[in-house]
Amino acid sequence: MIGPKEFCRVSTPGVCLAAPLALAVSSTFAAQVEMGTLDPLTIPKYVTPLVIPPVMDNAGTAHDYDIAVRQFQQQILPGGIWNTINGRADAFPPTTVWSYGPAAEDRAAVAALIAPSDASQFNYPAYTIENLKDTATTVDWINDLVDPATGNFRSHITPIDRSLHWANPESLPCVDAGKTKDCRVDPAQLADPTILQQPYTGPVPIVTHVHGAHVTPESDGYPEAWWLPDASNIPPGYATEGTLVNQYGTSTNTPGAGVGSFTYTNDQPSTTLWYHDHTLGMTRNNVYAGPAGFWLIREAGGGESGLLAGTLPGPAPTANQGVLDLNVPGNPVRAAVREIPIVIQDRSFNADGSLFYPSTRSFFEEVKVNKVNVPFIGDPKDASDISPIWNPEAFFNAIVVNGVTWPALEVEPDLYRFRLLNGCNSRFLNLSMFVVNADGTLGQEVPFYQIGAEQSLLPNVVKVETGQKTALCQNDVAPCTAAGTPVTTLTDPQEALLMGLAERADVIVDFSGLAPGTKVRMINTADDAPFGGFPNVPADPATTGQVMEFNLVADNLEIGEGFTAPEDLVLSLPDPEDPANTTTPFEGARDLALLEEISELLCVTVKPSGTIDWDKKARPDLPNNPDVCLDKQGNPAASVPFGPKAAVLGINGSAGPAGPTGSTVTLWSDPIETNPGVGATETWELWNWSADAHPIHLHLVKFKVVNREPVDPATGNGTGPVAPALTEAGWKDTVIAYPGEVTRLNATFDIAGLYVWHCHIVEHEDNEMMVPYCVGDKATAPGCSVVP
Repeated sequence: MIGPKEFCRVSTPGVCLAAPLALAVSSTFAAQVEMGTLDPLTIPKYVTPLVIPPVMDNAGTAHDYDIAVRQFQQQILPGGIWNTINGRADAFPPTTVWSYGPAAEDRAAVAALIAPSDASQFNYPAYTIENLKDTATTVDWINDLVDPATGNFRSHITPIDRSLHWANPESLPCVDAGKTKDCRVDPAQLADPTILQQPYTGPVPIVTHVHGAHVTPESDGYPEAWWLPDASNIPPGYATEGTLVNQYGTSTNTPGAGVGSFTYTNDQPSTTLWYHDHTLGMTRNNVYAGPAGFWLIREAGGGESGLLAGTLPGPAPTANQGVLDLNVPGNPVRAAVREIPIVIQDRSFNADGSLFYPSTRSFFEEVKVNKVNVPFIGDPKDASDISPIWNPEAFFNAIVVNGVTWPALEVEPDLYRFRLLNGCNSRFLNLSMFVVNADGTLGQEVPFYQIGAEQSLLPNVVKVETGQKTALCQNDVAPCTAAGTPVTTLTDPQEALLMGLAERADVIVDFSGLAPGTKVRMINTADDAPFGGFPNVPADPATTGQVMEFNLVADNLEIGEGFTAPEDLVLSLPDPEDPANTTTPFEGARDLALLEEISELLCVTVKPSGTIDWDKKARPDLPNNPDVCLDKQGNPAASVPFGPKAAVLGINGSAGPAGPTGSTVTLWSDPIETNPGVGATETWELWNWSADAHPIHLHLVKFKVVNREPVDPATGNGTGPVAPALTEAGWKDTVIAYPGEVTRLNATFDIAGLYVWHCHIVEHEDNEMMVPYCVGDKATAPGCSVVP
């Protein structure tokens, strides 16, 4: 059986990520520097202006867009256009990235530019798409990853692992039970199994998902509904589209055209969504390359669903404002903006400015490549179930905010609204803000006032400070008992504004009372390693522990005034009539599991030097004991199982970790186990038997967090429910499920069809921690009949 202690780096015996203090990672990230990446300590901080994402142009008709994904260069590191703006002489080169932009722009011109540029709307992150509640938006998503000079496809800029269950457009002839192509099962079917250890270099599939959209299944961005670019040199035998394209009763794709035509009804509360790629088995690579942007839904007239009284800080950027107008400090357009979407990501760079992404498992193990002496999938001599390129998590050494490293934003002593998004691959964020003292130390904390989460405003404003959260109680909504009487909940002393992967936090920051010349720094104290809860080892304070700075300038009383103080805003929860709006679990809860797997084949020993050597004479004692290897005589060996092999989902989670009497693993290719009825409101119970906290995302629905309940490790039973955090009182679409706990949520499933639920640590998502679910009759609901 698989227990929580299994998630350990084998290179550090006895140090498991389930322990209260997780493994610390050095500021130089030794494995990355060894691979030739840029030392983050050489990158100047707070010399580049924060990029305020402009609004994307439509295709000539309101709420209709033709949006392409293309390759271009961008000045993410200091230098280039930023030198022109700030007068510095930094000499860092631009970075090759991918992102979305208007398809009408000339291909060659986009490929030749260095973003950000007023000559193009291609930028990383992509420009914001503004939407009106209950007004449909249509998008032609165009895979334009081609060389404009030749029309040939572009290969990926990061290494793609062919051994995963992935899109596999080259149609490698690997068959799992006669129904799916998954080369892990029997690499011997290949004429040359070693191809699985080589990165894929063919045309890149994409399928765009608007994260959090309430949408019919053909427009949701199902991971097997991808398509290739309309390139001139697609090799013979390649599939140009995934198996689920045009399988929903509504045609979205013209074969071979490289376009998917999707429709979004936006019939949900106004909120902060975002769009990104969702291709099976390579989402981590595609998103890391850059294509993602904000998708904002507003009420008619710019209002917010659930705002009963008060005026929120504004304006936000509007159409036809240029990227330089919005992003040259001192420009009146930039100076007037008071609502800014902010995506925080981690990246690593090579000395030539290119993005670094690991190509071997040694990165996760934090040892040199030649110190991992185990066979990987595709080994011509020895069987293995460990993928050669995939890493269980990937943590990078530089913080990138809205497409630039460690930026700065000049602010007046006013109220500002920031729509925060954790857009990292694997990294949790624990954000707080402090005044920077004259000696460089951190002084007074500047709190966040959270007004919304992923799917709506909160019912009450919540003041977030390190160690505590306070509901300001403008409404008589639990835990508030009388309007105007704040309720404070103490959190762990380390916890601040904690954000799992893909979570959003709509916050107001009050800079009033701070004198011009004051600097306020946003810091991150989540881990440089897999997050399992608090207490934890904070990120490196010299690099990934810093996010951005705010520089106070003199107050211009003609702009940025008249907004309502956070304590005077009156909010309410939108869609209160939804039957999911309750903290009472429904009977017959779905019993689900979050699990991690170790190798079923490989045992290893670790030398004092850190070298990991395969013990050929031992095998893991599965399913009986996940921590033990047995020798050929059946006795305990000195070696340990190699892992993790994958992160997975399962059913019967209340039965305990996976095993003969425990929960059952469900893989992507398995028959659908989760099948809510159309219109059904259900409670889902997420039993986390791994050592990681997992940010779990359900497509289609908004949900309410009901409670969490710690599990007694001795009995496997819950010890009593704990109310959700005050910041989780609104509608959500992503929730942190902590290790050793069951997390409960309620959702109403109101559109028939095929969707997915998954962990949003994208390295997990890409290696089996995602499964389909079907709403309605599996024989007739759109898409459901064509999957197992």
